[in-house]
Amino acid sequence: RPRGRIAVMAYQSLEDRIVKTDFAAATASRTPPGLPVELPGYGPEFVALTRGAERADSDEIERNTRSAPVRLRALEKVGGEQR
Repeated sequence: RPRGRIAVMAYQSLEDRIVKTDFAAATASRTPPGLPVELPGYGPEFVALTRGAERADSDEIERNTRSAPVRLRALEKVGGEQR
């Protein structure tokens, strides 16, 4: 299966909200709610590599002040159909 990773740097809160919403949809199971087990082939297509958004630490901000507002989110493709 082809695998891949995507990382997105958002500089504004609106951008980060859009990325967060889309990433949450991509990591959600497609199994109908209420089923006790996950159906084969209906699992999430991506898994999150970061828990929430990663932010620059104080050392990075000191060296590069433009890194202060940045939020980094990353996903890895683990399943889904080949296209």
